[in-house]
Amino acid sequence: MRRFFLKESKIELYAKEHVEKVYECFKEFKKMMPHFYNGDYDRVNALTRKISALEHEADEIRRKMELGFYEGAFLPFDREDRIMLTENVDKVADTIESTAFTISLSKVEFPLSFKKDFEAFMDIIGQNVEALRDCIKFLEEDLTKAIKKAHEIEKLEEKADKLERRILTKLYKSYRNEEIGAVKLLEMKEVTIHLGNIADRAEDASDRALIIAAKRRG
Repeated sequence: MRRFFLKESKIELYAKEHVEKVYECFKEFKKMMPHFYNGDYDRVNALTRKISALEHEADEIRRKMELGFYEGAFLPFDREDRIMLTENVDKVADTIESTAFTISLSKVEFPLSFKKDFEAFMDIIGQNVEALRDCIKFLEEDLTKAIKKAHEIEKLEEKADKLERRILTKLYKSYRNEEIGAVKLLEMKEVTIHLGNIADRAEDASDRALIIAAKRRG
């Protein structure tokens, strides 16, 4: 029995390390965005490589967690939810990396009239990922706080959706007014949707955390 609980404790520590690494991915991504706005693709490429390295480190922690699950950590009714939560959290890092790569690859000239829109979008996405980090940590410390964070993420994701739609609407309006061309419209649209996906994946993870918290409270 003691060995069983030691396995669980180890997985719980890994979960905190994992979500912290995902948050580090976002922090580097946030550092990258001003270079995207300014067209400094040397810095964009360098930070994309750093994000990829951090995402790989998150993958390594996830694999350690999965090994612990397969060795019997947590009871079966809890284990499946934990595995799904781990995968959902990891998808946040995957999406951050793919968004950075999309920006790095496109080398699109950023339309400066969208800078404030993207800064607001990034701020909400950052709050989303930070709230997810706190939610995962609270799962082992305070279920009430974990549930509160999960609901907070849901509201933040709704705000992110509104900002995404606003940016997309503005992009199409700029295209119709011949302020940007078709290629730039498509490239900026792809970046915008990728950004929105980061918030979506964070909400997916928080939904699973909410299920775990609800089951543990009974």
